[in-house]
Amino acid sequence: MEQRNKVTFFVSGYGAREDTCIRLVAGYPEEGSFEVLRSYSGMASPSYLALRQVNGSTYLYTFEENSPGGAVMAYRLTEDGAELLSRFEADWIGPCHISVSDRDDMVFAASYMTGNVASFRIEDDQSLTFACRQQHEGVGVHYDRQRAPHCHYCEERDGQLYVVDLGLDKVFIYDVDHATGALVPSGRDIILPPGSGPRHLIMPRRSPNRMYVLTELTARVFYYERVDGVWTFRQEEDAIPGLTSDPALQVPHTADLLSIGAAIKLSEDEAYLFVSCRLGYQRVTAFRIEADGRIVFCDTELTGGITPRDIAVVEDTVLTANQDSGQVTFLSFDRATGKLTRIPATLDAGRPTCLVPVAD
Repeated sequence: MEQRNKVTFFVSGYGAREDTCIRLVAGYPEEGSFEVLRSYSGMASPSYLALRQVNGSTYLYTFEENSPGGAVMAYRLTEDGAELLSRFEADWIGPCHISVSDRDDMVFAASYMTGNVASFRIEDDQSLTFACRQQHEGVGVHYDRQRAPHCHYCEERDGQLYVVDLGLDKVFIYDVDHATGALVPSGRDIILPPGSGPRHLIMPRRSPNRMYVLTELTARVFYYERVDGVWTFRQEEDAIPGLTSDPALQVPHTADLLSIGAAIKLSEDEAYLFVSCRLGYQRVTAFRIEADGRIVFCDTELTGGITPRDIAVVEDTVLTANQDSGQVTFLSFDRATGKLTRIPATLDAGRPTCLVPVAD
């Protein structure tokens, strides 16, 4: 009997506080069967999520993206809804990404509109207390998209916080002081090509000296390897083969034209890399990771939706949050052939921007 491929995941996105902006969903994509297990409202446009499990309870860290005057919030999720534990507001907050520290004791938020990264301590009741802010300064070469710093992603690994700044073409690296919550510049930042506009990165857990960075403006994947403590460039590939020769990219720079690269994720066994591209492309691309860390193109496929803002990988199923068509769509990945295939099923989900798989 063929095994049923079940997926369980949180999906969140844009909407007003009274809207259902976060859903917990379980289902079988190939059968087109889904059930919304929980729905949550009360937060405006929680476009990215970070989750923790503590003593059988689920805690959610997210934000309201307004700028100026955004907020970072902590919730305990219950059958009755989302219980607000803390809310921190400031005129310098305009977040677009949030993550939990390696030690499970801090939360980090990257603000795109205001160009900074902030740290928060997780208290005993799982609420958040503000600890530190690092404000980035400068401009990039792209006259429309890089007039200021734009922090787009933040993740801690082994005591260092990696902050991707689209506006400055740089991955900032901070040393994290877990006793105080301070973020201390390390002086070992990674500089990408001018105008590339890095958006997100991924670092394999099993290969901690490897890093893959996806750029938004040029839709390229950069592979770096850490050698003697220094991140060294190894490879650069189009997120979609032939993308850089696309005549559309020769049009003078505009804001909409270059919002291409979106999400970068690993398969659960870290043997494959997946990226999504937006605008006229609407695709997910799969790469195989070689023994030396280099990536080899496998396949690219249309998502079946518009604006694949985020993706997630559950076994050999790729979930895609299509922001502008309001759907989560699904692709199956065949490891034997390296092929991606659209699964016809779709899930209506408001304006989805973030996907977080959870174990059953």
